[in-house]
Amino acid sequence: MESWKDDFFKGKKCIKNHSLKAALGYLHKSVKDCPVENQIDLADVFFNLGVAFKRLGYIIPAIKSWDAAVCADRKGEASKVLGRIFPGNRLDDDKSYFFLIQLSIYLGKKNSGKIESDAEKDMILDLISIYWEQVLDSGILYGQSKAEKMIIFRDIEIDFPYAVINVDLSDLKNDTSSHIIPFKTGKKSP
Repeated sequence: MESWKDDFFKGKKCIKNHSLKAALGYLHKSVKDCPVENQIDLADVFFNLGVAFKRLGYIIPAIKSWDAAVCADRKGEASKVLGRIFPGNRLDDDKSYFFLIQLSIYLGKKNSGKIESDAEKDMILDLISIYWEQVLDSGILYGQSKAEKMIIFRDIEIDFPYAVINVDLSDLKNDTSSHIIPFKTGKKSP
């Protein structure tokens, strides 16, 4: 097996086992050694590199990795993920990065790390869209470099809704015919 493929598979295994720093090492080596003509393979490596960066909390390198994955293979996994998030329309770079960063922040706060339903997806994308319009209206992006915009996008805090379910499981033993589960909404404390 070619050494870059071996490093790629080791990197994926490290991601699966939550050894993210080790994954970065293997995937960086794989990117460096993967032949440029293997664009589909290179896109897979960049996509997984983005996953490792994102799980470590490095949003900007994750987005750059996913962007490189899309450039290498427009029909690859990164493109499919972006296509599910933004169906039918190509967003400009600033809006794409804003949505990716905010969506990544939202998913990072969820235990499942994924969007569970179309209703949830619509609600979250609508909320991000509202904030995007406020960013545009503020004029804060005018004259900023791409790197400065990424910092601004990362620093914007959207008050995403969440629910905390508080149930005493011992109550469920007595009567399971109907239970009301109380929940709180609001900003999740760190």
